[in-house]
Amino acid sequence: MAYAAMSSLMHTLERLLQSKSPLIYRSCIQQQLVEYAFQSLSALQVFLEDTSKEIKDIETLKIIEKRIRDIVYKAEERVDSTLRIIILEDQQKREQACKSFNEELQKVQKEVDSLRKELMEIEFIEHGSKSAEASTSTSSKRYATEQHTVVGMKDDFNTILDRLTAQTDELTVIPVVGMGGIGKTTLARKVYDDSTIRYRFDKHAWVTISEVYNERQMLLELVSSISQGRTDKSNQKMSNDQLAEIVYRGVIGRRFLIVIDDLWSTEAWDQIQRIFPNDNNRSRILLTTRLSYVADYASPDFPHHNMSFLSFDESWILFTERFLREDICPHLDEIGKHIIEQCRGLPLSIIVVAGLLGKIDPTRDNWKKVQENLNSFFGT
Repeated sequence: MAYAAMSSLMHTLERLLQSKSPLIYRSCIQQQLVEYAFQSLSALQVFLEDTSKEIKDIETLKIIEKRIRDIVYKAEERVDSTLRIIILEDQQKREQACKSFNEELQKVQKEVDSLRKELMEIEFIEHGSKSAEASTSTSSKRYATEQHTVVGMKDDFNTILDRLTAQTDELTVIPVVGMGGIGKTTLARKVYDDSTIRYRFDKHAWVTISEVYNERQMLLELVSSISQGRTDKSNQKMSNDQLAEIVYRGVIGRRFLIVIDDLWSTEAWDQIQRIFPNDNNRSRILLTTRLSYVADYASPDFPHHNMSFLSFDESWILFTERFLREDICPHLDEIGKHIIEQCRGLPLSIIVVAGLLGKIDPTRDNWKKVQENLNSFFGT
């Protein structure tokens, strides 16, 4: 299905965005292009979910799904192949693969945006309105991901759950701290999507900040989540102060849960936190950051939660779960375990390596080459 095809490619891009692991960011892949492609795909996915319910012409839907599959499958194949080259080949070939990867992401973004416009036109013709525009808001980053086992995070999950449901009336900020790729966003997403948590809060919002803070983008995402009746077009015409006022009025007097993902600076926090009132109604803000001083600044009265690396056993479980073949050949076990040791307990690195190994011929020479290249990436 078209939805499944998009989810697969988006999952790959999301993993790249969750970390600055040396596995990815010592290459020349441009993070901004990954973000743009991810946003375009997620906007199309959310729009497709809504539009497919409205379009009654089955043949039209089949044509749309086929076009999406064709675009996404080809893109995924080329993305995977260039990632394999980045891992497996020498420096010269890696640089060319990075260039191809960046070019492919630009193609994906353009093709997906063009297709989304066509879908909006179809929806407009069938219903006589442009209500479809509301489905393409910037909040579409928060697409519904598949439910996966969160290896090694059971204790982390329970700790955050306990803090979210504590009998503390005042607005509480709960920082989750750890290096890139260690699973902060995965943990926050698991908590945010948990049904026992969702029903406790009247309002929910997820906003990703990133290293380069964009106040307007943050406000647009919050407005889109908090005031769902508004359209992206109308929001764009408003000033930042007007957007902040909409968010404030949308949450005041209501119990809210806000996730602030990937916070990098105290200055950004100062601008964000002023929007949210403390009504002593057990509202919560869950934030993730790599920087302990940012966590301490945002929550001086409560200790932050430190994410730990996966143990070797947890790393191996995660690797075997994400390995794309049914099982691992016994003669490759030893090399596979050496490869996992090189990932140093970082979930993102393990997931990327598992995906790549699952798509190459399972020979000893191929796996040894991956191991040697990881040595050069991690400097061991």
